[in-house]
Amino acid sequence: MADTVITPEVESNAGTMELKENTVIVVLGASGDLAKKKTFPALFGLHKNNFLPKNVKIVGYARSKMDHAEFIKRVKSNIKTPTKEVEDQLEEFCSFCTYIQGDKYEEDKYYEGLEKHLSELEKKDNQKETNRIFYMALPPSVFIIVSQMLKKHCYPKNGI
Repeated sequence: MADTVITPEVESNAGTMELKENTVIVVLGASGDLAKKKTFPALFGLHKNNFLPKNVKIVGYARSKMDHAEFIKRVKSNIKTPTKEVEDQLEEFCSFCTYIQGDKYEEDKYYEGLEKHLSELEKKDNQKETNRIFYMALPPSVFIIVSQMLKKHCYPKNGI
């Protein structure tokens, strides 16, 4: 595998990169405190300030058993809505959030289920290129196995 070389051009553009259309943001550990208290409020802030593409999708993935309504309740739990406008923006934000349950970090079948869910979401937009961002709101002790499983099962065929 070739080493990645960061050229001055890449470094100078790093601060101006944008999320592309047809992007899915996957929050692993979506039922935990980090996701609830920091990750989802930060993603909502990006949405509220129009820094997310219009057709972005956010997928929560965790071991916790919960339905969509419980997941949305957790997403909303630490986001303040001082005005009707912000409340409406939060509802819009939640409309493109979904949840899928996994279980063991090291078992293929759960990542295969995640890949199936992601592919179904992406097919709805009917675009050739798909872009995925994986955010690990997980204990550092599982980063390596989760990264390996994501690479094995969930990297997009076209896109980043």
